[in-house]
Amino acid sequence: MNIIIVGAGRIGRNLAKGLAEENNQVYLIEQKEDLAQKVSEKLDVKVIIGNGADPDTLHKAGVDEADIILAVTTSDETNLVVCSLAGSYGTKKRIARVRNTALSKALERFGYSQFNIDEIINPELLAARDIVKTVLSPGTNEVADFAEGQILLRGFDVPQTSPLVGMQMQDFSDEDFPWPFLIISIVREKEVIIPKGDTVIKADDLIYTLLPASSLAEFLTFVNPESKMPKKVLVYGASITGRHLVAELTNTIKDITVLEEDPVLAKAIAGDFKAIRVINGSASEADILNECGIEVADAFIATSTNDHLNLISSVLAKKMGAKFAIITTQQPDYLSIIDALDIDAIINPHHLAVEQILHLVRGKGITSVAKLLECDAEALEFIPEEGSPITKAKIKDLKFPKDSIIGAIYSETGAELVKGDTEVKAGQKVVVFCQKTAVKKLQDMFTR
Repeated sequence: MNIIIVGAGRIGRNLAKGLAEENNQVYLIEQKEDLAQKVSEKLDVKVIIGNGADPDTLHKAGVDEADIILAVTTSDETNLVVCSLAGSYGTKKRIARVRNTALSKALERFGYSQFNIDEIINPELLAARDIVKTVLSPGTNEVADFAEGQILLRGFDVPQTSPLVGMQMQDFSDEDFPWPFLIISIVREKEVIIPKGDTVIKADDLIYTLLPASSLAEFLTFVNPESKMPKKVLVYGASITGRHLVAELTNTIKDITVLEEDPVLAKAIAGDFKAIRVINGSASEADILNECGIEVADAFIATSTNDHLNLISSVLAKKMGAKFAIITTQQPDYLSIIDALDIDAIINPHHLAVEQILHLVRGKGITSVAKLLECDAEALEFIPEEGSPITKAKIKDLKFPKDSIIGAIYSETGAELVKGDTEVKAGQKVVVFCQKTAVKKLQDMFTR
């Protein structure tokens, strides 16, 4: 495909890298000359220096023949203009990054077609929703939902006290576990293991599990009998992500405290959310955290725009008694140190935006993508076409690509985990775990 990306920030660079590796023709437009030069040296894409909202610049990138344009600059207004122009010039699909909540709502109300937009991406809202899923799944550190939330993917660090420790995959019979689940991957000392029948689970393993939504409560208790649903949550930072998070959390959590250093932002969020407690102060000060009741907090969530303060405050919060700590960050390098710092989960809004855009771009049967941070793999949702290879035999009789495993299917009758005798039918939603090298081969199995 011919793909134009406007904006070489973190989202744009990650998209350019991933899409170029999948043999797409990628043009990357960036206005800042120094940034454009750096990208040109590192990525195998065609970099154009210029304003993406300038028709002449768009024509240099072949806007008339482009299959997709991704407008992901930091300016909502620029992204809207880019998509509007691209649609007029004939680009087949237009996707825009839009962060402003009021603008997003207006677009939904009046229709994306007003600006020739097919889809909008809001990284901060995606991050807030992932945080809520993590908070409401105690003990998880990565989350993804498929089939409209009917099939869940959850990543767990297996504690020493878990009943899972010492068990083999073949021990998980339907008779003993009436709430179905499937462990699709194990990360052990940075090695990714596709489990087999005799694979033994060890303490401190990171396990990725697929399960129907109805199994979640029982499985959470099984993995860690000490896990409890949170009642008190402390949010640090009334950022865009923080505000989205509070709006989502108030539906389920009654005791929410927001800690914000900027008095203007603190006053604003207190005025918008009457049921929460707001404290103006720094999360890096022990006295302020004590005032917030950190010693009895079930979760501390750092959503400020300062990645360094998010990291420091979360470490301090855990030491002072918070049971669970989540940070938002734009720094991918933080992932390698969070275990050593006793931070439970990390949410990267830009990573989530790339994830969502990828499924919109890839096409060929893929309806959802979850990129798993700790094992450099993906969980994909496919809808098989009539007559595709996946529909012509039982699972046990099909040859799947190496480093892939089919996990669950969803149809009108509900969600179910896949077994050897399962027969996949056209139109069902199918969740597959795989290494990136297997994606193209899997697409061939699900399409004619």
